[in-house]
Amino acid sequence: MQEQPPSFSEPDAPAAPAAPLNKAQPTWTYFLSPAALVLGSLIISATIWWTRSDSTDKQAADEVPVIGAVSTVEATPPASGAPMGLKDTLYSYAKQVGLDQAKFDQCVNDQQSLSIINQGLQAGTGLGVTGTPTFFINNKKLVGAQPIAILNEIIKAELNGSPSSIDGYSEAVRRLAATNPPSFSIVDTKPDITGAPIEGNANAKVMVAEFSDFQCPFCKQWTESSLRQLRAELGNDVALAFLHFPILQIHPNAGNAAVISVCAQQQGKFWEMHDLLFAKQDEWAKLK
Repeated sequence: MQEQPPSFSEPDAPAAPAAPLNKAQPTWTYFLSPAALVLGSLIISATIWWTRSDSTDKQAADEVPVIGAVSTVEATPPASGAPMGLKDTLYSYAKQVGLDQAKFDQCVNDQQSLSIINQGLQAGTGLGVTGTPTFFINNKKLVGAQPIAILNEIIKAELNGSPSSIDGYSEAVRRLAATNPPSFSIVDTKPDITGAPIEGNANAKVMVAEFSDFQCPFCKQWTESSLRQLRAELGNDVALAFLHFPILQIHPNAGNAAVISVCAQQQGKFWEMHDLLFAKQDEWAKLK
């Protein structure tokens, strides 16, 4: 079997000009527009699941309503035997994890939901994140779906004093540090995890901050192969934070998934939605 490369992260997201909303586009497809590089920052600009209220709002046919000033729209079950599209499928996940439908509808139509995702994108970009998954174990940056043994070694080292030199690690970790670009490095700044969903104690000695993309196959690989083992270690000393980094240029549905996870977090169900989205990735990733 061919040896896998040392880093399994997704390739860099290509730079792209800001994409204006197509005013002739069908209404619900404004759910989330493609990501764009705006003044050097990744920004998601969108209208989410909106519908016009023609009886009260006499907008011209080519106008785009403003988020927060429009009514919500519920997913409509497809005709018997017809396959579900992306929107209906994601709405079905909200029901599956037990979200309150009215609160969910309000959340997906709220600009703040997009702002949370943008914050993750901007924070990751500022920290040099170019692919997913990327982990920060305190101030130790680990790129790619690396074996759990590598992550465990770095966590243990943090618990035992936090090495300030690459020499404090095994040969396997030093090899990752020697790749170009490095898959392991010691950095100056820890990610800001304010508002992020966290498993374990938010004040844990070791915080594993994961920048991830729900449509990324390597993020799914890591979740299925390593997360269960990491969860066994989470508690007062070690915790896990999730930070959004959907690379929409190659994963066009990742932003949609990120939005519903934000809305699940609002109702205390982030990790249930997190696990479901990765488990069902093959089901929703290619839908429209």
